[in-house]
Amino acid sequence: MSTASKPPAALGGLVLVLRLVLGGLFIFAAVMKLSSPAAFAMAIAAFKVIPAHADHLTKLSAYAVPWIELVCGLCLLAGAWTRAAALVISTLLVAFIAMILSTMIREMDVTCSCFGKFEIPCEGPVGWCHVVRNAVLLAISVFVLWKGPGSLALDRESTR
Repeated sequence: MSTASKPPAALGGLVLVLRLVLGGLFIFAAVMKLSSPAAFAMAIAAFKVIPAHADHLTKLSAYAVPWIELVCGLCLLAGAWTRAAALVISTLLVAFIAMILSTMIREMDVTCSCFGKFEIPCEGPVGWCHVVRNAVLLAISVFVLWKGPGSLALDRESTR
């Protein structure tokens, strides 16, 4: 094996690790939200990005977002439709960052329920820690989107 083939293998391994971490985190976040959809709906309402008279959209979001996260997380774990899953997660993360920044600008005291009661490393009301955490996840997602599925992926053959 030549040394020229080693960097792609190493890169494939890095993408695999990042894909598994991202997929696992989004599956965990989805399970936490699905375990208490009413609490997640209240958390969505607290951000005040959906008008109060559109309660049906808040309820829809409380069910749709976790299922989207779950499906995308499973796709990332399996390496199936990897780029599509990373694109959807990237889009969600941009929306989450925008919502957090919006509450910070409006000086609102809103607690994130992204990971249920497990808000590591961020605690308390949304703030810069949440922005940075989501930005790191966004960077990982964009990297996976850019580089493709990496090693041990179901859709690896289709990207060659």
